[in-house]
Amino acid sequence: MDKRTDRKHRLKNCIKWNLHSNIGCLLVSVLTAAAFSMEMDIVSDEFISQITNAQSHTAQLLYRLIYSVKLQGISSVLFVLFCFVLYQYSASMGKLKKEEKILGVLMALTCLFGRAFYQYNSTAVLVSGFVQMAKTAVMFTGMLFFFPHFVKAVRQYVPRHFRFQGGFDMVSPTVYRRVVWGILLAVWTIHLIAYFPGMFMGDTEDIVYMAYNYRTGLVDTVNLISEDVLVVDHHSVLYTILLGFFVKFGRLVFHSENIGIFLYTVCQMLFTAWVLAYALYKLKGYGVGKWFRTAILVFFCLFPWIPRYAIMATKDTLFADFMMLYLLLVIDIAEHSTEQGSGIKTQQLVSMIVYAVLIFLLRKNGLYMVILSLPFLLIMNKKWSKSIIIALVCIFAVKFVYTNVLLPAAKIPDGSVSAALSIPLQQTSRYLKYYGDEVTEQERAAIDAVAKCDALPQVYWPDRSDWAKASWRKDATGEDIKNYFIVWAKMLAKHPLTYVAATANNYYAYFYPVVTDLYDFERASDGGIASANAEGYFAFKASDSPISMSCRELLRLVDAALMNIPFVNLLCTSAIYIWLLILSWTQSLVNRDRKLLMAVIPMLMLMLTILSGPCNGNIYHRFTYPVAMCMPVIAAYGIRDAKQDETEGVETVDREV
Repeated sequence: MDKRTDRKHRLKNCIKWNLHSNIGCLLVSVLTAAAFSMEMDIVSDEFISQITNAQSHTAQLLYRLIYSVKLQGISSVLFVLFCFVLYQYSASMGKLKKEEKILGVLMALTCLFGRAFYQYNSTAVLVSGFVQMAKTAVMFTGMLFFFPHFVKAVRQYVPRHFRFQGGFDMVSPTVYRRVVWGILLAVWTIHLIAYFPGMFMGDTEDIVYMAYNYRTGLVDTVNLISEDVLVVDHHSVLYTILLGFFVKFGRLVFHSENIGIFLYTVCQMLFTAWVLAYALYKLKGYGVGKWFRTAILVFFCLFPWIPRYAIMATKDTLFADFMMLYLLLVIDIAEHSTEQGSGIKTQQLVSMIVYAVLIFLLRKNGLYMVILSLPFLLIMNKKWSKSIIIALVCIFAVKFVYTNVLLPAAKIPDGSVSAALSIPLQQTSRYLKYYGDEVTEQERAAIDAVAKCDALPQVYWPDRSDWAKASWRKDATGEDIKNYFIVWAKMLAKHPLTYVAATANNYYAYFYPVVTDLYDFERASDGGIASANAEGYFAFKASDSPISMSCRELLRLVDAALMNIPFVNLLCTSAIYIWLLILSWTQSLVNRDRKLLMAVIPMLMLMLTILSGPCNGNIYHRFTYPVAMCMPVIAAYGIRDAKQDETEGVETVDREV
């Protein structure tokens, strides 16, 4: 065979292979589109009888599968084309890696089960008969094709092609930081005008009441040390003092609690904007491209969670601010870890302790985030052990003094123990709802000793365990709790899947994307103001001026767009930020990027504490807010330009702080 004939033969085989490859990609793309558009509802016998008289089981199965697929015209065609390009691009980049397969399988599972919980509060619909199991198999297969290749494409495409030269930047890092700060304040002022004097949320009423030592519902959940002290360490005492100071100042000087809240809101907004401007300023020094920094700036300006928490009277805003500062400090320490004779400087150590203390004083779960993540710094440099031990000792000492000295001296009781029992109480509540007839009188007595047994099945809410916690008896003893957990374990052995379902149903929206209702901000704020005024102690009032109403209408329009534009509305889900965290974590492990890992670990610890909380990701976004605020910065740091980092370095930034 001559060279010309051989060339033709190889060209023919190549064309034949590409033809098969294209056909295969197209078929898999169609299967993927069908899997994502397939409804989980059971197709009724009555509906099938109107379509066909076929008695064959195979024909019946095919009809039910076909009529479960709800393709949406041109959008389905576009999705098929997207999947086709995705699979071709992924195939051109080589075989799937192990971590891409694992992440893809996890995403497919959470998508399948999350959707079932979202629509039915149960996964029973997935296995209710042979037809439903066949539909589940089709959906899962399509998702198994899609997600691993999607992860691969994102990991390969972003670093290769998202190196645009455009974007906002300035030569001087200091001037850049100041201008970014000004931009954030300018945009956020629209929210401040719309919701003057500031936004309230569900807990604001209790915090303001405690600042004046007025009675709240929290006193009924604990045994008071003194009937004269009605403050409870359920909400941050530090934050109660801080917010109370501004309200009292407004009343004293301006004879208006509204002015007090407004002054607090302005101070918090200024500080939060400074923190975010500082974060972008540090990213510039770490070598993160201006395109990414501009995208993050736009996110901080326009994504409603950020500006509205900046003007909201809640401890979660300051918690997230200090969380960001703590993470940036950890990154700074990691950046200098390879320097000759490098160690944790005294200033850094003091800052770390201060940030850590403020974090756990603002939110109790912050303590676990800090103490569980600090030891991992030894991965960077084992010589830091002395500094880490000093930091941990100081943090534990402050915690001990606060809990065992200051609070008892002020006669302030700790919050209810039920806050730590969200998961078991929710599991018991679901068990009693579905299997209450199997519970013996002795078991009921054990449950009733710690919680109102008759109320638990009535108040069961699949997405939220607050009502189950509210049934807790504050007089429950340690022995009562021990007996309860014995019964809890017996019930687990009888119906383990019920416990799994109760937990998954309470947290699925942290992994399955459910768009949160952005209008809840306004409703919760107006409701919080009304609740705070209900007893006649206060006269807070949201602005109803024409300019405020115009700004509100503008923001409602932006909310509507963000919640309904495809892909963009993913930003309004808790899941996107959790998965961004998981992707950053795997990236740090695969690339052996220890610096990125040091920033990711505290966020992972925070996520674990979130998953022991009372609410799903689509109910309360305040638990996800710190993750949503910090993760764009951490993810951008993960794709920093190493060459630029060497030339500019963090030293340039540190020199101009």
